[in-house]
This record gives sequence, structure tokens and C-alpha cells, in this order.
Amino acid sequence: MARDVGVVIPAAGQGQRLGGRSKALVTLAGAPLLLHSLQVISRHPAVGPITAAIREEDRAELEGVLREHGMAARVALVAGGASRCASVANAVRSLPAEAAWVVVHDAARPCLDDALLSRVIDAVREHHAVAAGLPAPMTVKTVDREQMVRLTLDRESLWLAQTPQAFRREWLEAAIARVGERLDQMPDDAAACEWAGYPVRMVPGDALNIKVTVPDDLVIADAILKARQQSPDQFEVQSSKFEEEKRKGKGADGRSRQTLRTSNFELRTAPSPG
Repeated sequence: MARDVGVVIPAAGQGQRLGGRSKALVTLAGAPLLLHSLQVISRHPAVGPITAAIREEDRAELEGVLREHGMAARVALVAGGASRCASVANAVRSLPAEAAWVVVHDAARPCLDDALLSRVIDAVREHHAVAAGLPAPMTVKTVDREQMVRLTLDRESLWLAQTPQAFRREWLEAAIARVGERLDQMPDDAAACEWAGYPVRMVPGDALNIKVTVPDDLVIADAILKARQQSPDQFEVQSSKFEEEKRKGKGADGRSRQTLRTSNFELRTAPSPG
């Protein structure tokens, strides 16, 4: 299999809600947070170059981590930007030309597994821009500053966006260029592509692919990683139920139309089929 997929990992988060230590270096299950997703990504047969966008003050320590785990030659480190999407842009520019496809995965999601990564890579080759996500499991309401309800959204067209997200490289680079100064306002890279006019398809994600934001998330992620090590077969995501929901008209065609930001995830709306 050709290693034509480049992977970008934004890992420049300051981790202010995790005690102030850089998020990439926070210890989870005995290892730095960043290392967990790197171990999954680096062993995928389609993945070639890997670049992590980091805080410059973390460079020496992260270089030591990579050397210790035999990844120094596999993972390049570049300086992060003023925002998540700016960090991604810096990393994309550093990828060699053979990376025809770009996968973006947050270092803050350490419970990535092989099945989800493969699902996203397979999907991007067909659809050119994809994002992992899950249909919204509960009713969502928009409120004003006084917490008064202004709108109740149709749950059947809402998805919770995750990473990995993946893109045809030319599309992502063009989207970054078109967004320009608005890049810092983009909640994720799929949103940048949407804004630039490229259709983005949702791919069934993984409920265990949580984002580490606060200390309690570390406890949950630790439990997930340990459980997977002990009984990996019990934690495989069955995507067939998502396909069944799509046939029933509940998942729509996956093309995102709107992004609603919250503190821990994004919601995407998708039109009903037909």
C-alpha cells in the first residue's frame, strides 16, 4: 500500500484546565498524551509523513519522548500557530509532496483506534473531505445570554464532530488560503473547507474517541485505554448501525451545513436525503 497519507497533529494546546502543563505532555496511562495517538497513526500502512504542531517551549522534551519511543525519525515537529487551525496550516505546509491526502487528528483525542483511522482514510479517498462524528444522541437547544431558549434544533440532522478529519491535500490547502484572516475563527478544519465551498461528508466516529479537556477526562481516557488493552474485541465500533440510520433518513448524506460550537465539541447539521 502506498504511504500517500500525511498526518497532522495539532498539539500546541496549553492545557490550562489540566493544571497548566502543555496538553501534549500531560501523563495518561503512564505516557505523554500525544504518544497514544502517535502509536496508532504510525503503524497504519497508508500513513507516510507525520507532523505535530507544538509549542516551541515543549520541543526539547517532546524530542526526548520521540527518541525514547523510536519515533524521532518518523515524526516531524513544527511550531504551532495562534489558533488550532493556524497550527494545522503550519504543519500542512511542512508535509512533503508525496502526501496527497491529509489526515488531521487532535492530540487531545488519545483513544483513537485503528478501525476509526482506517474508516476515515478509506472514506477520504472517495469523498475528498470527511470528518468523523456521531449522530447527536439528545435534543439540542440554542439559548441567549440569560439562558432563555431561542431555538430547538432538529436532532435528526445533527452530528457531533470529532477528529480524525481528512482531506484531499489540494482542497485543504486551497481552503486555508481562501479563509485567510478568518482562519482563527474556524472551529476545525472541516469548517474551513465548508466555508471555502467544499462538500464535507461525515463518517461514523467512535463514542470512546473522547477529547481530553478537564482532569476528569483523563480518568475516563485511562479507563478506555486499559479496557482496550485487556479486551480489544469488545470495544470495536460497529458502523453498520450508522448505515442503517442513513437508510432510514436519520443520518442524511453527511454533508455538513452548519457548525454550532460548544466547549467540548462541534455540532454539524446535514440536510435530509432526497
